[in-house]
Amino acid sequence: MEPQDHVSRIQQQWAKQRPDLDPSPQGIIGRLHRLANYLTEELCMVYAAHGLTEAEFDVLATLRRAGHPFSLPPGELALQTMVTTGAMTKRIDKLVANGWVTREQSGDDRRGRRINLTASG
Repeated sequence: MEPQDHVSRIQQQWAKQRPDLDPSPQGIIGRLHRLANYLTEELCMVYAAHGLTEAEFDVLATLRRAGHPFSLPPGELALQTMVTTGAMTKRIDKLVANGWVTREQSGDDRRGRRINLTASG
């Protein structure tokens, strides 16, 4: 008999209640979901050790992978990190306060801004 885990117990319940359905895909998806949650918790501890949240790390990593000069407009940052511009504004505010990024006027357009990674970021 195979060892039982939470996902296999759920699959057994579905098999009993709905024998006409195949619960095997749920086993793969359920275990991947549980693994992803575990890994996220582990990563968040690493981020926290450096004074960061997962969201803040995402912004810093996005700026870094953008290449030199490690700078993007806020809207592009929001797009690449898959969050709203409002959420991005909050993230940028905290990163600016911690000295990890700066806001800079973009060229001659006074309305345009760029977010720049700092050396400490």
